[in-house]
Amino acid sequence: MATKGSRSKKVKRIFQQFDRNRDGGLNREEMAALVVAVNPRVKFSDEQIKAILDEVFRTYGEFIDGEKGLTYDGLLRTYDDGAGDVDIDFDAVVRRLWARPSSVPAVRVTVGDCCLWV
Repeated sequence: MATKGSRSKKVKRIFQQFDRNRDGGLNREEMAALVVAVNPRVKFSDEQIKAILDEVFRTYGEFIDGEKGLTYDGLLRTYDDGAGDVDIDFDAVVRRLWARPSSVPAVRVTVGDCCLWV
């Protein structure tokens, strides 16, 4: 289990990894890419992704910054509320990017117009 300090740093790194346009928020496409990336064994339908995002954006509406989407504080709150495991998600997303040998090809995760190489 991460300490509070390292926990917030891990959430910050996850947030930065998916805030592809660097506007300080995770829009629906960026959030969808995060959901898919931290659940690599799940094959979500478009309807499932939409339902998950609708729930996140409704539940954490106070942390939605207009078109920018979910703020860092909002993502931190989702983890505080138990919506994910910071350590597992960090390992799945951030550490895996650094640990992948150059001989192993990256996997492209695409949701809508957003894609991420992991």
